[in-house]
Amino acid sequence: MSNHIEVKIQIIIHSTDDFNKISNALVNLFNLDPDDFKIQSLTGHFENPITMLTAILRRTKAEEFISIFFSKINKNDLGTLSETLDEKITSAGLKIRISKQEIVMGKIILNDRDAIKITITIPVYVKKNLAKIYRQTLKIPQ
Repeated sequence: MSNHIEVKIQIIIHSTDDFNKISNALVNLFNLDPDDFKIQSLTGHFENPITMLTAILRRTKAEEFISIFFSKINKNDLGTLSETLDEKITSAGLKIRISKQEIVMGKIILNDRDAIKITITIPVYVKKNLAKIYRQTLKIPQ
């Protein structure tokens, strides 16, 4: 894989979510260090407390995350990701959303609602090759 790959993980944890369960699940499932995450305390609607976890992984950590992610993703979801790859790639990278609730159970399931946002960025210099390069680099089947 390219040394320039970057993975950004963002999770919004509401006051009704269990912060420790979610953060520990991410750390354990993806072999991350708790120090990889930046924690922000925010205020939501109706003054509800919200915690935003953000991690930016580069080089070896990004490659390890990607390897674990694609080895553990549900095969049906991998097929869906493959079919919708062109739609999920923007100028900012490949945007994937997975279930926050399923991660706690050790599962990687695509889900757009109350999700963990993952953006994988691979430098591509020829725009028409975006999907092809992402597919090859991440080993996403056609």
